[in-house]
Amino acid sequence: MSDQSDFEGAIVEEIVDDPVAGRFISSDDIGDLTEEICASSEGTVWERDTELILETKKWRPSAVSADRQRLLYVYLQEELPRFVRERLQLAASLGIGITIALPLASLFKPEAVALLVDIDANVMVVDDYVQSRRLLSRAVLIALAEVEVPISPRSRQQICRSVWSRIEMGTAQEKGRRLEMLLAFLFSQVRDLKVIERNYRTETEEIDLVLQVDNFSPRVWQRPGIPFILVEAKNRVDKASQQVMSVLLSKLQTKRGTSRIAFLVSLAGFTDDARMQELRFSTQDICVVMIGREELQNLIHADDLDDELESLVRRALLR
Repeated sequence: MSDQSDFEGAIVEEIVDDPVAGRFISSDDIGDLTEEICASSEGTVWERDTELILETKKWRPSAVSADRQRLLYVYLQEELPRFVRERLQLAASLGIGITIALPLASLFKPEAVALLVDIDANVMVVDDYVQSRRLLSRAVLIALAEVEVPISPRSRQQICRSVWSRIEMGTAQEKGRRLEMLLAFLFSQVRDLKVIERNYRTETEEIDLVLQVDNFSPRVWQRPGIPFILVEAKNRVDKASQQVMSVLLSKLQTKRGTSRIAFLVSLAGFTDDARMQELRFSTQDICVVMIGREELQNLIHADDLDDELESLVRRALLR
């Protein structure tokens, strides 16, 4: 006789009416996609038909990594079943990494996004309109930025607060990655800005984020013929130094005049030498906007994100 976990695992394999797709989704659809993911995933060896023990509960997700440190769950309908939500939250609380393959429409549902952010999930967007991103596993915040999902101010604040509550968790690399993800999401929600590059490497340097101004407005960052804004993120114990500032100023100078504004985000703040170094370049047509912990928190809590960011840029330009 099948136990409750077997029964619950079978629920998602029943035929599901999907009004968005205009067709029925069967267990074969889910199984075929799971097989495709398992066959194509790089860096993760997935095993199907594997049962996880989550404290007092048992569950068979779509697949489990060979080291049992990550699970894969595939769903093609718009809503996650309640029991799946509960098990994903339980798995996350036990330190199991989560990858979810989902339809694009799910990223437009505030409740689904809030859950994905809370469990720090990676997502694969099944029907992403950019073929190169289909079934590419990336953090949910990055997916939201790439797909350019519009988020209401209230949901944006909720998402950012959830990430901010974990900003100091993990290794130095994990802290840096979490800050970069938060900034990518936050800047993607500014009406004029689009995240076009992450960890962008040239022959001589690397840039954490590159933003493109892709909308005409009276905002102060609108500068004809200068479409790019650079972003550097530092989630370290030490304050951003004069050397860090000098490197970023050099990056602005070597972009063939296509970038004149940069954001330097440092949660530990900035040394006096770093601030003075930025002032030394104030006679040139470049500007580094320094965003510390307090300024970033103001952006996170802002009802009008565009206004709050413009205020920071305006003060930096007039400094």
